[in-house]
Amino acid sequence: MDQSTEHSGIIRDTSITRSPSQQVVRAWVLLLGGLAAFLALALFTGNVAYSYVLDSTQEQTATIEAVSGQSILIRSEGEQDWRLVTERTDVREGDQISTGSASVAWITLFDNSTIEVSETSLIRVDKMRTSRLFRERKETVIEPIRGSIYVGMAPRGDFNSSIFRVESGPASIKMRDEIRNVQTGAFMVETQRLDRSGGEEDLILNVRVAVLRGIAEVETEQETRTLSANEQVLVDPAGSHGGVTSATREHIRNGDFSHQMSDWIEFHDHDGEGTTESGQIERVPVEDENRSGVALQLSRSTNAGDNWETGVQQSIGQSLRVHSSLNLSLDLRIDEQRPLGGGDAMTEFPLIVKIDYVDVNGHDREWWHGFYIAENPSEPVPEDVATRVQRSEWTHAEMSLGDLEPLPRQISSIKLYSSGHSYRTHVTGVSLTSSETGDEGYD
Repeated sequence: MDQSTEHSGIIRDTSITRSPSQQVVRAWVLLLGGLAAFLALALFTGNVAYSYVLDSTQEQTATIEAVSGQSILIRSEGEQDWRLVTERTDVREGDQISTGSASVAWITLFDNSTIEVSETSLIRVDKMRTSRLFRERKETVIEPIRGSIYVGMAPRGDFNSSIFRVESGPASIKMRDEIRNVQTGAFMVETQRLDRSGGEEDLILNVRVAVLRGIAEVETEQETRTLSANEQVLVDPAGSHGGVTSATREHIRNGDFSHQMSDWIEFHDHDGEGTTESGQIERVPVEDENRSGVALQLSRSTNAGDNWETGVQQSIGQSLRVHSSLNLSLDLRIDEQRPLGGGDAMTEFPLIVKIDYVDVNGHDREWWHGFYIAENPSEPVPEDVATRVQRSEWTHAEMSLGDLEPLPRQISSIKLYSSGHSYRTHVTGVSLTSSETGDEGYD
């Protein structure tokens, strides 16, 4: 049957005419669909607003002051000139801080976390922020470009999360905040570059991370390592982790002379007015089945009876955290020596190690010890002055300097030299270490 009708010249298709009940259903569908769309939009807008509230942060400030020394500088982001820190000074995001030799800075953050910036260091404050409206989180990011920093992380407090991260070359280090409102811990990061005073463009030799209290994670592209109190790890430029050892600081750079004469300065001293031949300094291969690498050779061959000192020295300028934990070690070989023993004044030995330091009372002092191969029967050498070793044999020597009186507070420099009429000495593997934590841990 034809469902179309003709009326007043208008043709209608009665197949699309809906009953009242259908129209009601259609109206409800449209109404509910619009309501669902409104709720979805409202929910999306609410989530965006909530996320904005949570993610919205505001910059915080810190303060810096001198602990020791007078060579502490600060430079704000975008500025070329450095400013000398002579009093407590504000620190903001993007600021760089530089310390010179024998100068240590102390930074107090907005949440009372602390950063000790050691001697000859350069750092940048990348981030200091908290949530803008709620106490959702606080975050601090520090980048040590060179040198060492010691971080003391304050408790989380009323914040729901607390992030303190140090970015150093290939490594990212952060404390593991496991217990709310409990002191989260302390750690140190040392960034060693080929040039002791180098910047971001200079090659990184390694990054040392040591935990003083608590637990920290060291993350690289290669792996993630978890460290506990009094543990440390070395990270190479590629991000590979070395073995975990006790937390100790090495004060000597290039002690194996593998980087040419980097960090060492040659010197020659003569006790007379003559023009006799001085000693020679050169790097030579280590000739020993139990050792490899290179050694420093100090030599002088002459029939003259005058004294020449021939050697190298390195400026250190680093403070000791545990004054009684200083240890010296080195590998040596002596082939020639004249005069016998230690000479008339007991100061002429084919190898002498001398350390200049500042004691806990602030006085400049020195410690030295000699090594020799030929005894003078008429003038025996006291054991506390020098140690006799076998001729032309490699010897590993270790000495603890923890019983010095008064104890050292800061190491100024080290010298390795030969003294006498003639000598030929080899030395390598020179190490001067101190502990980062005492028996009771870091405080």
